[in-house]
Amino acid sequence: WTGDRWWDLQSLLPENGVPFAFILYADKTHLSLAGTVKAYPVIARCGNLPVDIRNVDGPGGGRLVGWLPIVPEDSDEDGKLSYMNLKHVVWHKSFSILLITILLLSATGFAHKCYDGIQRWLFPLILILSADYEEQCVMALIRGLNSACPCPICLVPREELTDHSMTYPKRT
Repeated sequence: WTGDRWWDLQSLLPENGVPFAFILYADKTHLSLAGTVKAYPVIARCGNLPVDIRNVDGPGGGRLVGWLPIVPEDSDEDGKLSYMNLKHVVWHKSFSILLITILLLSATGFAHKCYDGIQRWLFPLILILSADYEEQCVMALIRGLNSACPCPICLVPREELTDHSMTYPKRT
């Protein structure tokens, strides 16, 4: 499916434009052995590179490109809609700040002399945004399994999640 998407994206660019694809991964993690210190790193990988290069720890592998803040847990606020909304707003505002440079350059592109010595007109884009279910719910602004439509990708009603014979509209 990424081949078709790549073709579509490349077709939108100017004649000499080259897509510069990012694969972003965001996942909350624990930084301490006791599990009390949490962080929210965002890792970027170059989608233009072959899988065996971009999925390694060394050169060509993923790089930390930012940290998202985590709203601390508060037992007095746990489960309240306003507190959940606050967490979502903090995540979305922080993530949008992280994407500002990509957003600006995706419209104009930028010249870059590549390793082979050829100067190319690169247009950055997010090819894949990878996250586990918890992060996908935050991204889609849904409340997870308690939502009327708990899928972060489409609008399948909760009571019809097990019916795989149906097709539902995608979220926009």
